[in-house]
Amino acid sequence: MYKFRIIIERAETNFSAYSPDLPGCVATGKTREKAEEQMYEAIAFHIEGLEEDGAEGFRED
Repeated sequence: MYKFRIIIERAETNFSAYSPDLPGCVATGKTREKAEEQMYEAIAFHIEGLEEDGAEGFRED
């Protein structure tokens, strides 16, 4: 199991989230909770892509 810091920021009309450890992995939501939920899904999808690409440290053998 991996742990990543998530930053959630209030925008003008919603919330945005990102992880400094996973460049390009972002999410948004109407509420803070929804942005966090969407970010967990985005991280899972991002890690899946890294594993498929054979990135070091992300492959489960």
